[in-house]
Amino acid sequence: MKNRSTYIILMLAICVVLMSSCKRVVIKIDSIPENTPADQPIYVTGNFNNWDPGEEMYILRMGTDSNYYFKLPPGYGTVEYKFTRGDWTTVEKGLCGEEIDNRQLSVATNDTITNSIQSWNDLDPVNCPQLTIKIENMPKNTPVSDVIAIASNFNSWDPDDLSVFKKSSSGDMYLTVNRPPGINRLEYKLTRGKLSASESDEFGNAIPNRIVEFGKKDTVKVNIEGWTDLPKGSSNLVTLIIKNLPENTPHYDDLFMASNLNSWVTDDRNYQFQRNSKDQLFISVPRKKIILEYKVTRGDWNTQEVDKNGYHISNREVDLENIDSVYIDIIRWEDMGRSGGDDITVILDSLPVSTPDGTKIYISGNFNGWNPGRLRHRFRKNANGEYAVNLPRDDGDIEFRITRGSWETAQLDSYGSDIFPYTYNYYDIDTLFVNVENWKDMPTKEVADVTLVIDMLPENTPTGDNIFLAPEFNGWNPGDENWIFDKLPDGRLIITFPTNGNTVKYKITRGGWDTVELNEEGNDIPNRAIYYGFADTVHINVLRWRDLNHHH
Repeated sequence: MKNRSTYIILMLAICVVLMSSCKRVVIKIDSIPENTPADQPIYVTGNFNNWDPGEEMYILRMGTDSNYYFKLPPGYGTVEYKFTRGDWTTVEKGLCGEEIDNRQLSVATNDTITNSIQSWNDLDPVNCPQLTIKIENMPKNTPVSDVIAIASNFNSWDPDDLSVFKKSSSGDMYLTVNRPPGINRLEYKLTRGKLSASESDEFGNAIPNRIVEFGKKDTVKVNIEGWTDLPKGSSNLVTLIIKNLPENTPHYDDLFMASNLNSWVTDDRNYQFQRNSKDQLFISVPRKKIILEYKVTRGDWNTQEVDKNGYHISNREVDLENIDSVYIDIIRWEDMGRSGGDDITVILDSLPVSTPDGTKIYISGNFNGWNPGRLRHRFRKNANGEYAVNLPRDDGDIEFRITRGSWETAQLDSYGSDIFPYTYNYYDIDTLFVNVENWKDMPTKEVADVTLVIDMLPENTPTGDNIFLAPEFNGWNPGDENWIFDKLPDGRLIITFPTNGNTVKYKITRGGWDTVELNEEGNDIPNRAIYYGFADTVHINVLRWRDLNHHH
């Protein structure tokens, strides 16, 4: 009993001497960064747990006051510690993301120690009062003697001595900007001492002001691609010049470029053609690393340029990176094509080179009962040496094909396939220009096998459905497993089959005649045909399916 009393007295004496050894100290966190993930715990680590950054027993608990707390175990004198979110990649940092010393407390003198976490190693600082801008790359033509300075909303866009970049021992150019009271963001450009020598894109075009929010990052890295006053090589502008206009263009109308540069606005005064010293209409656009897509209008889509037959053209395209000037020929305006005469004229713009000299060529259509060789509808050479025929204007649509007097000598497309009848509205046209690419009776090559490529399917085609070739040579079987199209990496469908020196007639299905292809209007189409001797690869589009014939 005496020994036990002596032990207790001894321990009390030690506690009195060391004081801290028997106390449990509370570590408190009263503020954390705003961007701290809500679902991640906060750990304390230090010399009391061998600096394990994610030991479960050292997780801080949130109190009713929304502060974080942890009671250190007794038995320590001076404690060194830091906070993490579970590993060293998430350790706490200073206000601007800088390294901080280990925290320290003496258990002898503290019962509760209150801490504030400024930032995390893996997250951008949120309250940093300064920002360092670091230049990683500059144009090779930057004069060595020139200073690099910042023009910003802090210095009234007039660089001063405090705005000049310094060079670190490693050769990096940097500038640290202190956050003025009440200012949340820095808006700036980099210059060589004045705004007239400010940074540009790689072609010398001015760029928008750079913007950075204070407190989000402590360091911003930038690349300077060019200088506005030191363009590299070619002009930083691409010029588009209208070379030819339709004769009926109203002389008082303004012309505009509607494009992907201006959200396709048809009457944007910033994209209006002007006249140069040679009285040419032109427009200049900044050189960029993009493809310019555009059309020319007289102020709205009703006055846009069209092709010589009065139909919409594809967007014009220009590579703004690699060209200096572009010449434009405008053939016709949408609102000024038709003269309202009694006749329309069909002109053969081109013929196959195999066309015999002096051959008689005819137009056959719904206006003559599809007679392939009617004398009244024979093409004659006009004053310009073009094959032309006049047709009386009528109501509704004109449909036609071109022949040399019989259906055995009818035109084919470039792949050696039948031409679906040309269809136009009589009201829309005065003159039609037609290209004849092949004649059915004049093959141009020997072809053992033909590869058929489907470039486009209807949007509502079920993803998992097989696509079948239903040809005459297999008895028109619409679901023959031997004739399923294969899929190319780009999504197109492909199949190869022998011609055996014959015409191949076929249709496309999804496995049955109830799923056969239809035309754009949702009607049955004639059998497709590939005539021997014209092409070894044929491209087609499938427009509708019989069982999914829905109009949108």
